[in-house]
Amino acid sequence: MNRSELLTEAPRESLEMVAADYAFLKDIKTYRHGFSKESNHKSFIAKFEQTKAQAYKEFVKDYEGMFKKYIELKKQYPAMLKQMQPTESLEEMAYQKPNFEKVWPKVSNNVFVNSLGLDGWIEVANTGKDSKISKPSMDKVLDYDPSIKASDDLKYSHVNMPIILKSPMGDYHLLSGNAELNGIMDMYGNAKIWYVDASNVNNEN
Repeated sequence: MNRSELLTEAPRESLEMVAADYAFLKDIKTYRHGFSKESNHKSFIAKFEQTKAQAYKEFVKDYEGMFKKYIELKKQYPAMLKQMQPTESLEEMAYQKPNFEKVWPKVSNNVFVNSLGLDGWIEVANTGKDSKISKPSMDKVLDYDPSIKASDDLKYSHVNMPIILKSPMGDYHLLSGNAELNGIMDMYGNAKIWYVDASNVNNEN
């Protein structure tokens, strides 16, 4: 049995798997809306289901020809991801790096941060970086209260990134931005935060 016959005899399940993967890559290549909004995600899924059904028919008709197209799409996948980054970043443009001096009255409620003093806090906070966190991950963050009323003006204003600190004890604390964080999580299921890793800070003052 030659290669062409082997492909023709391929199980239906494997054909469906390759066709689905091909359809996903094909739709990603032309999709421009990003996935920050639930409506965009639903729109992509609906389009994908249509493309997948058509791709399966095309694979049954000409497996070798379609498989070549599939391999070419796989090679282009890293470029597709880069193409989508500007779209995804539109939602992130509302985020701002916190003003560490301005948030001092709030963050100093944390015993460790208070022990640093204002200047020490600013120094440590500046070593932080922006990071993303998902809703399930908030379960291990102390001082986070999901019952606090979510901020409802997030679509119309710039948002200071909530601050999460990893203390020298190894635990995580939400220092500021609880209401904003709840609002962002409600809309997107994840949020951009300012993450400060102070786990190696030795404060003996």
